[in-house]
Amino acid sequence: MIITKLQIRFNDMDPMQRVNNATYSSYLELGRLDFCNKYLTIRELSDIPFVLVRIEMDIVKSLLPLHNAEVHTSVSRIGTSSWEFSYEIIDSDSSEIYVKAKSTQVYFDYRLQTKMNIPDDFRKNLQAEMKNSL
Repeated sequence: MIITKLQIRFNDMDPMQRVNNATYSSYLELGRLDFCNKYLTIRELSDIPFVLVRIEMDIVKSLLPLHNAEVHTSVSRIGTSSWEFSYEIIDSDSSEIYVKAKSTQVYFDYRLQTKMNIPDDFRKNLQAEMKNSL
């Protein structure tokens, strides 16, 4: 499991002084970025070997500005050309859950503009993350 500490910024807030619902997607993106930093060498954007094709999210409880929060990112499914990340945004101190989410990524070559089957070396990284999350 990849754990990403969050820094809740003033511009993340809505008028009700809680994290804006649209901001949660950007927090999940930070988890995907940490996955990339752990397993990939990214020198330019076209080095990222996937495209996000689906995201679903359940907001369980509002996240407030002074909470210590983190995103837990894990691999929950691996297919032929796609895989799924599962996420939880939780309170670092109490483990209270604010958001549960899933996203689907497709292995994609931006230079060729085509989806591809997941290569064996990348599949091993996904399997390692999936195993570590069980």
